[in-house]
Amino acid sequence: MVAAFDIGNSNIHLGVYRGGRLVKRTVSPVHSKHIECDLMKMLDRKKITGAAIASVKPKLTSKVVRFLKGQYRIEPVIVSSKVDCHLKFDYHKPTTLGADRIANAVGGLARYKKDLLIASFGTATTLDIVLKDGHYLGGLITPGVGLLLDGLTSRTALLQKVALQAPRRFIAQSTEECIQSGVVNGAVVMIQGLIQGIRRECKKRLLCVATGGWGQFMAKQVKQIACFDQDLATFGVFKIYEYNA
Repeated sequence: MVAAFDIGNSNIHLGVYRGGRLVKRTVSPVHSKHIECDLMKMLDRKKITGAAIASVKPKLTSKVVRFLKGQYRIEPVIVSSKVDCHLKFDYHKPTTLGADRIANAVGGLARYKKDLLIASFGTATTLDIVLKDGHYLGGLITPGVGLLLDGLTSRTALLQKVALQAPRRFIAQSTEECIQSGVVNGAVVMIQGLIQGIRRECKKRLLCVATGGWGQFMAKQVKQIACFDQDLATFGVFKIYEYNA
């Protein structure tokens, strides 16, 4: 079995794959003080024979690598543009491209085999464009929905943090609903406009796939998004392991 780690800004996502099929999915916060215990629970004594890691947290990556070497005698594949990703990067400095974005592109290409716009809604929102011939064109990064909400309420004395949920209307009639309408409708309109602009610029229709912690929520709000894929990143990490094992 292969352990595919997607280490983000907020959470560690683990997918365990056997014969190309996902058999276990686990999430753990990155700020845990007992990372080795968390990893033991996540892997649940699985017979791991290989591993790969996509990470935006270098210090945490080192801890996971030491754990895998110590517990399983495994040298994991570290996802970057320097390993075989089956991608052709139309990007000025591919080495600066986040491993999570590479994993999403690889997973999307392997799973859908179409020209794609991948919208990953996490701490940050990233949009990435990858064509079915393997060309990664680039994308953009903008603050995530949760970050927009936190930024608004943490820097204003009289605005309290509210639950983020879909507003019933644009014109709200309470402060709580005003925040929800502003943050959610603002994010939706922005994403819709960005998708339209990207499609115009690259002159392709592009299948829009959402992923990430806010992906399911946003996929219901943004009409151009065709589907939500919860395991896109770990699937991409697994495929990169296969390409390099």
